Amino acid sequence: MIKNKLATHKNQEIKKIEFTAAQQRGEVAYRQDLTTVPLKQLTMNSVEFIGGRWRIQNKFPYKIQMIRDREMVLLKQLPHQDHVLFDYYTAAVVGYNCYGPFILNNSDYIVAKYTTDNGVFWGYGRTLEQARAFLGIKLYDEHMDLIHRHACKNQLSRQKK
Repeated sequence: MIKNKLATHKNQEIKKIEFTAAQQRGEVAYRQDLTTVPLKQLTMNSVEFIGGRWRIQNKFPYKIQMIRDREMVLLKQLPHQDHVLFDYYTAAVVGYNCYGPFILNNSDYIVAKYTTDNGVFWGYGRTLEQARAFLGIKLYDEHMDLIHRHACKNQLSRQKK
């Protein structure tokens, strides 16, 4: 289960104490359609306390990927292949409400991914060209010294003279 960012309890021990007490008091949890279920019928991991109520968290069938400080879901790999060894995906931004994460409407993005020996690098944009450009900038920032040492070695030796 994905942790809801809106949850009141940031500590599992405190949540367990309050969940157990709420079960003993006969409290209920709300579904997104506002129907209720007794807490005694639920597990602690299936609910969160948000906005003064226990709320049943919807199942989220996607894997959330952090891409440049933004939570996204990769939806489909694109068949595009070009001279760079980037993989491209369609993607959507993840939002949260009281009932868990969901995919934001109108958040269509293209994500570029590049796997190196030093890790995985990401870029995203509204178009494939933007995603490739932002990933290229990230790679340049990350490997600037290596690029300068290799691509500019003749220039650097001339500057020393």
